[in-house]
Amino acid sequence: MKKQHHAGYVSHQDIIHKCLETYYEMFSNMPFQWYVQNVYDSSNRKGFNIPQEEVESTVRYFLQWKGREVCPHCMGRWQ
Repeated sequence: MKKQHHAGYVSHQDIIHKCLETYYEMFSNMPFQWYVQNVYDSSNRKGFNIPQEEVESTVRYFLQWKGREVCPHCMGRWQ
C-alpha cells in the first residue's frame, strides 16, 4: 500500500492547513478562490478526497487568522 503524502496528519483540516501554508508562503496576495482551487487540487493529487466545500470553509477560517476577510457575496475580493 502506497503511503499518502501528509499521511502523518490526522484530519482534513491539518492537510488543508499544510497545503495552504505552502501556497500562502509563496503567494500571499492571491484571491480567495485561487487558494481554494490550489489547495483542493493539491490535496487530491496527494491522495486525499476532501470535498471542495470543506476546503473552502477551512481555507476561509485559516485566512481569517491571517487578517484576510472574504466577502461571502464576492467570494474572492479581499475586504
